[in-house]
Amino acid sequence: MAGHAWADQVIAVLIVLIGAPMGSFAALLAERLPCGRPVVRARSICAGCNAALRWWELIPIFSFIFLRGLCARCGAAIPARLLEAELAGLALGGLAVWAGLGLAGALVLWCLLALILCDLWRFRLPDVLTAALLVLALTVAALSPGTNGSLAARTGLALAGAGIGFGAFLAISLAYRMLRGRAGMGAGDIRLMAGIGALIVPSAGWVGLAMVTLIAGLAGIGLGLVQSLRRQRSLRGAMRLPFGACLGMATIAVWVWVQAGATWPPGLLAP
Repeated sequence: MAGHAWADQVIAVLIVLIGAPMGSFAALLAERLPCGRPVVRARSICAGCNAALRWWELIPIFSFIFLRGLCARCGAAIPARLLEAELAGLALGGLAVWAGLGLAGALVLWCLLALILCDLWRFRLPDVLTAALLVLALTVAALSPGTNGSLAARTGLALAGAGIGFGAFLAISLAYRMLRGRAGMGAGDIRLMAGIGALIVPSAGWVGLAMVTLIAGLAGIGLGLVQSLRRQRSLRGAMRLPFGACLGMATIAVWVWVQAGATWPPGLLAP
């Protein structure tokens, strides 16, 4: 028991330590994947002078503070959103430790962060990330022996959640196209729902999946209202919104809440 507790503590510390680097990597994926740029082979460069960044300029959070948000060579401003992504990765790592999600659960949160950033920055949800979320969700279901019976039952429930999530959003998208004559939802949102369904249903049940959709819908409406006020235009159906980002944030909220042993309202999200 003592050895097991020690290993858990080491993993918890590891998750916190790599939180900021994972946030930085999520930002890198959001910058490069939607544009088709190589992720591993190409070096990070300054957008102002195109100089390759040195190792000490890539230390998450600390390099931004040390450089005061400016390139060491040309003085161009480093986008603040990169620091925000690193802080978000650190926060999600801490959240994973607090909720007892383990390393696999932390990877799920960081994958969702990358998807959120992709949609916020580029209005794209890359297939490689939606597929990664689905694989991670199925892995988490398989590694949760304390819930929902046998491995086969947990995996089956996760696959059913993936199918329902994907199928429901596909049906909504097709119905919208038939009624309005245009796409109302991106294909990435539909594929994203497969991973979300596989993640949420085994832990929070079908009501949990409905809660994710409801929270994301309300967040999308709120975001649309803010955009319409900023642009001083009426809220229109053609307004482009990063709904995938809303789904990702709602998923984090519901999944972490349930995994931490809480329910809101009481008993509503019991699987």
